Amino acid sequence: MNIAWFNPLVPMRKTIVCLVLIQMLTSLPLFFPVYSLINELGVEVNGEKIAFMDAQPYIDEQTGSTMVPAREIAEKLGAEVAWNRSSMQVTFRSQHATSILTIGQKNASVDGKQVELDSPAVLKKDRTMVPLRAVSESLGADVDWVGERNLVLITSADKAQRSTWIWDSKLIETDGDRILQFAASQKLTAIYLRFEKYPSQDVYRNFIRRASGQGIKVEALAGERDWIYEENHIYIQQWMAAVTQYNTSVDALERFQGFHFDIEPYTLDKWKVNQTWVLERWMDTIRFIESRVKSSDRNMTMAFDIPFWINSVTVPGSSYSFSAWLLEKADSVVIMAYRNKALGSNGIIARAKSIILEAATLKKRAVIAVDTLPSTEADYTTFYKSNASLMESELKQVKESLSPYPSYIGIAVHDYVRWIDLLNANR
Repeated sequence: MNIAWFNPLVPMRKTIVCLVLIQMLTSLPLFFPVYSLINELGVEVNGEKIAFMDAQPYIDEQTGSTMVPAREIAEKLGAEVAWNRSSMQVTFRSQHATSILTIGQKNASVDGKQVELDSPAVLKKDRTMVPLRAVSESLGADVDWVGERNLVLITSADKAQRSTWIWDSKLIETDGDRILQFAASQKLTAIYLRFEKYPSQDVYRNFIRRASGQGIKVEALAGERDWIYEENHIYIQQWMAAVTQYNTSVDALERFQGFHFDIEPYTLDKWKVNQTWVLERWMDTIRFIESRVKSSDRNMTMAFDIPFWINSVTVPGSSYSFSAWLLEKADSVVIMAYRNKALGSNGIIARAKSIILEAATLKKRAVIAVDTLPSTEADYTTFYKSNASLMESELKQVKESLSPYPSYIGIAVHDYVRWIDLLNANR
């Protein structure tokens, strides 16, 4: 299904990251389980194992915090590091925030706001050691603990997107508070929200403004499989015009940041009897959408939901993959790699890899999507009969395997309503 692409305003993001970090550091544990120091502790950033040269990570025995050399971690996450010996302070500067830790003090300054730490920065053999989770998350990164491997898995901010679809837009009026609470708890960075005539414009304004305040990008979602018929292009035009009119009438933080299309013409009966005809109409529709985006609002991104298998289909009359053709037109795609296992020849990673590689070659971005809805195809295509913790475990493996690729930018879960059901089923 669908997702969107990230172009947050930098000043707003710095404030948002600060507030989110404060919430994380005060409400979530900042430590990993204490293991014997004789066990090797591994740290990976975007799937790459870090080889610490002069000082090794260790577990602080009093707090249980994982302590790491400051410079190696920060520079791997794209931050500048400065050490002030006179003040005994280490400073991290990135596009997300500026964080200052003082040796021996259990608080940090993040963009001028004081944040309490579980463990202070320390000097160990003349190396500055800092609490890994606090520093990583202050730089916008996502941190996971893989206990069975004694591994800390860090995913940088540009690859840590999490998103979901909301198809029933009335939910933002009846359930808006719960949606945003859910978004905060799941660290969502994007929501694909269906834009319709109802609810009212004020409801959309209020919801998107609050989502923006949490650092969440909202994309306008729509799509019908019969949109490929030329006589139905008028509906695409009318919908895009309505989104554009809405955006021009509201404040910057209340606007949709992208068009998100979920058009699945391969579900038409016509696909079975004349695939070439359907592909040609699909291409005409994408060209029509592209022209409307360019003529309406060039600031809006354009994203498509695409099935993982579409790379095995070629553009009519050529050997060029249809997924590559779609990637050329889009700013980003959501790869519907609907499987409930990360590994194996029929797993999420294997199914998504071909398009991830194409996207890397074309310098485009891709999100990996999984499903939580019941499936008429097979149980292995969805987490519907699984549980939320198992799904997160599988997604950790997806992140570790695919984050080294420049095209990979994160995970999407389809959809919000069923995801909530999955979480509730585990309680």
